[in-house]
Amino acid sequence: MFFHVLAHIMKEIIGEVEGIEILLPANFREGLAAVILVLGLVSSFLSFKKQWKAHALKIAGILLLLGLCLFANNTWSYLAGIFIIATAVTRTEYLQNLAAIIRGNKDYFDYKKEFVSNKEVFDHKLQDIIEFKHEEPEKKDTEPVTAKPMSESLTPLQLVLIAEDFAFKEIERRYNKPIQRHIRIISPDKELEFDGLLELKNKSIICASKIIPHASFPLEPLYQSVQHILHQTAEYKKLLPRNKKLHVSYVIVSTFNNGAKEKLLRKLDANVNSVTSEMFKVEFLLYSFEELGLPLLDSIKS
Repeated sequence: MFFHVLAHIMKEIIGEVEGIEILLPANFREGLAAVILVLGLVSSFLSFKKQWKAHALKIAGILLLLGLCLFANNTWSYLAGIFIIATAVTRTEYLQNLAAIIRGNKDYFDYKKEFVSNKEVFDHKLQDIIEFKHEEPEKKDTEPVTAKPMSESLTPLQLVLIAEDFAFKEIERRYNKPIQRHIRIISPDKELEFDGLLELKNKSIICASKIIPHASFPLEPLYQSVQHILHQTAEYKKLLPRNKKLHVSYVIVSTFNNGAKEKLLRKLDANVNSVTSEMFKVEFLLYSFEELGLPLLDSIKS
């Protein structure tokens, strides 16, 4: 009697299920994808444990992506999945090289760009401050300037970084395009560093800055800095296509007396030789702190 009842119940269940589309894998690929997705979900739940969080999330992301790619069964999905998964298991440099090969980008292997670390930027700016501060000025070659920030809580380094950012924004407003701050250009045989690089359709603009937040303003370190930037720019030009124009915008921010800007501009222009000016255009942009919206306290003439 019991078996007759059980058989009747099974027939009723089977009869109801026959009218419903059962979601079963159609082939091995879909079955594998389903298993991988389940494992990905399990791994995502394991990530709630603090000690497993980092690795479990990474594994979950890889498994879920792999499962979706298998379900999609599309060539582009597989290619995208390879690159995305590769970012988790290999260095970005290798992926960039692979992408350049696929795109046929020969210029990529001539040079690469990367951002200079914050620590390196701070070190360079501090070195500039020290260089100008401890340089003994000569009367005939000194611009009498003094600069104090509007807030005494600002350190000289903070003032330098803020003033540089404000000055670069002036250049950005002119071209209506953002400047890439603190860029390193790496080629097989050299490394070049610039405070800023602005890429336009028909030309590149090298941006350099010299912010002087204290009284001593000897011109010799400034001349050396200008020559260094011009040399770096000439080296960078060798990496660019011949029809690509190059322009240098050298920014100087300090406190200037009446007529000091014009006098300094004449000296700087005379410091740029004719060979350099034929290779690329050089312009010097001189700003006071007040012009950039940084009013100073107790500006004192030295």
